[in-house]
Amino acid sequence: MSIFPFISPEVLESGQASELPMFREYAYDFENNRLLLRDGNTYLVEGNEALRIWIFKALTTERFRYTAYDSAFGSEIHTLIGSPLNSEIVTSELKRFVIEALMVNPYISELSNFQFTRTTSGVQAEFDCTTIYGNMPIMWEVKEVRVA
Repeated sequence: MSIFPFISPEVLESGQASELPMFREYAYDFENNRLLLRDGNTYLVEGNEALRIWIFKALTTERFRYTAYDSAFGSEIHTLIGSPLNSEIVTSELKRFVIEALMVNPYISELSNFQFTRTTSGVQAEFDCTTIYGNMPIMWEVKEVRVA
């Protein structure tokens, strides 16, 4: 389940992946929002590094907006922008949207230890992501979502 429709694991007819192959994604520059180049060419990264890229794209892509993606890819976090909700509701919804967006990936087995902190531009979400490659902490800023 890559962010690019043409990279996908082999799937059996039943919909279950036969032993999951190494997860790969194109190397990505989060700060400049573009693919990384090596000698003028894009290149692939593997394992948790690739999953970190997939997580970033899944959380920042609006679900149901782009026809290039399956309806299971992306999140609905954008629906919280400008919502006049109290902090408990916002953090509860953020957690739910993150879980719904990420747990569709068969390489991710658990999301835990969610913490949300108010920032000047929105909310910073921190959580632990357990994958088939091990544990990795995720820190992601949800811009324009406000908590009271």
